Amino acid sequence: MNTIKKIVLLVTVMIAISVSLAGTVIDEGLLLDGVEGVVRKVDKVDVWQFVPSEATALTDKITWPAGQTISLLPCSVLEQITTMAGEETEIEVRLWALFTAYDKHNYLYSVFFLPVKAQPAETEDNNTEENGSDDNGDDDDSIIPADILNQIKETKTPDLDKFRQLAKVTGDVNLIGRSGYLKQEGKLKFFQPDAFGRKIDRSQYRLLPCGPLKSAERKMQQAPGRQRYSVSGLVTEYKGRQYILLRRASRTYTHGNFTP
Repeated sequence: MNTIKKIVLLVTVMIAISVSLAGTVIDEGLLLDGVEGVVRKVDKVDVWQFVPSEATALTDKITWPAGQTISLLPCSVLEQITTMAGEETEIEVRLWALFTAYDKHNYLYSVFFLPVKAQPAETEDNNTEENGSDDNGDDDDSIIPADILNQIKETKTPDLDKFRQLAKVTGDVNLIGRSGYLKQEGKLKFFQPDAFGRKIDRSQYRLLPCGPLKSAERKMQQAPGRQRYSVSGLVTEYKGRQYILLRRASRTYTHGNFTP
């Protein structure tokens, strides 16, 4: 019970401190491409924010002011960052991340980072090699969903091939077309896979705030009750807990057969 209360508290704090840049919600899937700044922990809770060191042009019309904070979503890369920070409450990094949008607020899903002060400048190439990046990376192996990649291409972000290579080292994986139930306990939302036609799976994936989650919630409100969904998304882990960044959640129907 204490664990659930802590999780709800973290979710509440994350929502409370999330911000839209200059009152404008950034489109979901926009890439933050190697921006330098500080990852900083919020006092007394395990919530981390990114603070850019300089003003950053995100699009032709939107500039992210220096010092403007944004919440980082729990994920494997954030755990790497916090591990490197150790006992410190902040660390200077260069960050690659994807914007998500939920309830008129933006968040960042971290994809890759480099410590700014801990290593010399040329370490970026070395670090990429050590993490197993391959200049001949295959698009089919990329963990970044195709629809998000298309959005990245539309923003004309440079070095897309390099970004795909960096993304491969996160350890995150795709969950594709897995059936189950979207549930909510208080402010905590999660996806519970069912066991139909498979061995029992008691995993629970906590749902990260994003546009597809908001869309799924609207569907649930229109037809309340126990409903099965086919879910696809990016699965990550943070401090022993599994999370999923939804790509889509489609309602499934039995059509009179024996499917639960």
